Amino acid sequence: MINGSTDVQSLALQFMQADRASQDQFFAQRQNAYQTQLKAYQALTSKINELHSTIDALADKNSLEAYSVTQSAEGYADITASGNAASGQYQINIDQLATAHQVALDFASETDPVATSGQLTLGLGGDTFNIDMASLGAGADLTDLRDAINAHADNPGVQASIVRTGGAVKLMLTSEETGAANVVSMTTNGDPAMADIQTAIDNHTELSQAQDARIYLGANQSLELTSASNSFDNAIDGLTIDLKKTHATAGDVLTFTVGQDGEATREQLQTLVDGYNAIVDTVSQKGVTGDSTARMLVQQLRRELSGSGISGLGLEFNMSGKLTLESGRLDDALAANPDALTETFGGDTGLLAKLDARLDTFTKGDDSLLKSSSNAVQSSLDQLQDRMDRFDLRMEQTYNRYVNQFSQMQSLVMQMQQTAGLF
Repeated sequence: MINGSTDVQSLALQFMQADRASQDQFFAQRQNAYQTQLKAYQALTSKINELHSTIDALADKNSLEAYSVTQSAEGYADITASGNAASGQYQINIDQLATAHQVALDFASETDPVATSGQLTLGLGGDTFNIDMASLGAGADLTDLRDAINAHADNPGVQASIVRTGGAVKLMLTSEETGAANVVSMTTNGDPAMADIQTAIDNHTELSQAQDARIYLGANQSLELTSASNSFDNAIDGLTIDLKKTHATAGDVLTFTVGQDGEATREQLQTLVDGYNAIVDTVSQKGVTGDSTARMLVQQLRRELSGSGISGLGLEFNMSGKLTLESGRLDDALAANPDALTETFGGDTGLLAKLDARLDTFTKGDDSLLKSSSNAVQSSLDQLQDRMDRFDLRMEQTYNRYVNQFSQMQSLVMQMQQTAGLF
């Protein structure tokens, strides 16, 4: 009952809250449902992107088959095999390593002035550049010449440095690249002021020859292979051979065997299995269960997988719809056909490419299926927020009406009480 001491604002708030309770519950349920669904779509998109990355990594290797290399001796070379390597045994003799050309020029002192006229021409292979001695400035010394060489814009790869030993000073010129073609050359234009430099050039010391790496392939070492660097990349299909040291005698050989690495192959294939299963787990979570887009994703991925003959490679679906990998069956399949995984998964029409394209329809571009579904849910959430805002406005008006009504009633009660006090 309203009397003179009634807090009409509190009473109006209670009435308004009672009026809106059921609608607030409805709004909260719908808002939570939409937000849960959006988070589920985000989680599903994340898992799809992870599977995308896994597929890209496997495709970059040209093949799911991993290969290992076993060597007869350590320390001569680091040898790795890629997916297109041919299994078998190889023998190489490492005759010489690739080296960079390096020469030293003798000078009396690094602080004595160098020529201030004339031209020094340096070259590497077929490329040359000129140092105008006048550009070094008056009083320039050997360190200035060194700096001018290293900083020259046209320098093709000649590194200059000063070596100090036993009171002697040398200007050392080194090719930045190994190989027989990268020979450092030095000439002057004959200016008399450059006599000291010409003398140093004429009497230079060769510290290291410019030479290619050279190996001989085969038990009888009948095939010669050369490389400007100490790396032979794909000189033999699928093999990278990084040389470390030479053999002591011509008859010595390094024997290495290339074969499939079953454990590494299983690990690579398991990443694909785990990526697919992560999507299945995400779809089964609250907020996605029953969603048509999510169901379509799993159905289409499973259809691609099932139609590719993966069961013969040890891949099967269990009762939960997840992929499993039976290692024994995979090993048997690869023993019978070493290229089985590449034939199934590789190439533009292989399973990896098909899975990648299927995932793109769900996440790539604004018109993708998951993006469209997320936009639809976000639109519903925005519309719900608009309804909630309009409802809040109506409830504010309702509250004000209650306050007005209760205030009038309180005023009337107080008037009646005052009138009754007159008698």
